[in-house]
Amino acid sequence: MYGGYPNCALVKLYAKLGLHRYNWLEGTNFQLDRLKRFNISAATAYYITLVARLPTSDLQQIFQVVVEEEHLGILDLTCRHSRPQVTESSKKETPFLRPHRQRLNESELRCSDWISLYVELAICTSHRRIRARDLSKFEIEIVQVAKKSLDDKEPPSLKSKAVVIYITYKDLVKSLRIGEPCLCKAIVRRVVNETKGILSIQGDCWNDLLRSILRRDLESLGVA
Repeated sequence: MYGGYPNCALVKLYAKLGLHRYNWLEGTNFQLDRLKRFNISAATAYYITLVARLPTSDLQQIFQVVVEEEHLGILDLTCRHSRPQVTESSKKETPFLRPHRQRLNESELRCSDWISLYVELAICTSHRRIRARDLSKFEIEIVQVAKKSLDDKEPPSLKSKAVVIYITYKDLVKSLRIGEPCLCKAIVRRVVNETKGILSIQGDCWNDLLRSILRRDLESLGVA
């Protein structure tokens, strides 16, 4: 299953989430190159095969990812499985999979695009009709990020196992359409169980401008 599925945008983001889990646990920086195939179980678990690459290398690696939707209509996902599909030939062709690979440090991890990934996941899980071509038109500018650690680390770190992330961002396309800045907010809770290798992520996003317009309209109707 691939081209004919209406929610390919969502599947691509789930593939990126699987790579994010692997990168977080292994200290690597694999990025999605393309989807190969995927299947969906009746329990809304996505089994995804993808091709990933390293930005500093032309070498590619096939990954297998499983992402489970805990609830529909909101960001609530669990990723228990994301790993390279290693064969004897790929071991020879992809030296970065060997044990001596260098892990990314904190400053290198900070350069990743995981914040934007969290925002896009929050948007697409709430608006499931978004298509892959619509996702390519997203223009999001991250304005501010605050983090609160849930595992007694102060100050919170990108490597905190349990963290709540507060994100303020601009929807640049919507700002151009309405003629004024469109500030949006997202809140994401990420928990990583290193022992079991499980990444869980929950969250939501909203638009302060649309909320204020809705509140004003309701007040004018006398129902707020």
